[in-house]
Amino acid sequence: MTYQCTKEERAFLDQYDASRYERPSVTTDIAVFTLDDLDRLSLLLIRRGQFPYKDRWALPGGFLHTGKESIDECAQRELMEETGIKDAFFSQLYTFGAPDRDPRTTVISVAYMALIPKHKLKVKAGDDAKEADIFQIKYDVDGMQFSNGDITIRESDLAFDHADVIRMAITRLRNRIDYEDDAFNLLKDPAEFTISELKRIHETIKNKTLDLPNFRKSFLRDYVKTEKVKELDKTIVSKGKPAKLYKWMGGDVL
Repeated sequence: MTYQCTKEERAFLDQYDASRYERPSVTTDIAVFTLDDLDRLSLLLIRRGQFPYKDRWALPGGFLHTGKESIDECAQRELMEETGIKDAFFSQLYTFGAPDRDPRTTVISVAYMALIPKHKLKVKAGDDAKEADIFQIKYDVDGMQFSNGDITIRESDLAFDHADVIRMAITRLRNRIDYEDDAFNLLKDPAEFTISELKRIHETIKNKTLDLPNFRKSFLRDYVKTEKVKELDKTIVSKGKPAKLYKWMGGDVL
């Protein structure tokens, strides 16, 4: 949208001195969640190739190209440059602006989160990221740990305030999983899935076991009856028993 201003306002803008006020830098950080092959909640991290926090693991992200892109476009671009992931569907999480969160200067970060099935993640480090990999999220008495089998990272080892970003993103996911459609982002195939597969995704995010009959009842009420999900005339054998297949009809989620 182009703003049409008056002559007087144009004269004011032409003489406006933007340097009168301090201008913080703006970045985006993206928490990309997925499930590993054992249906464990996992997170995409990159290893920084530049100072500050060189060689530390962090969330993918970077600086906004002011005047050339929106903050959403910045998040998409940075994720593509640092990991090779494109066309991911994002949800804005929170804005982090503590004055000491970046040792270079005052940097305000707009954090995002996304849920992407593992088979769609073609992780490839690029730009100023040395490495990029998927890490399982674990917990111990000292807080979160992130492991890919070869490397274990403690939350205190992460760059910037990214441990805070990750904790908030996990909390947000757990709080909204019962009333939003986030779990459908993690289905292996939204065109053909079982209730049990969707239930496992909910259990992973909530970190607790759910009762199958109650989950099925809620699923049929909230999704099949509302026509967000269509029951298919197909079944598969799951644990020796036939299981009905369903198709997600609700479009983009998260």
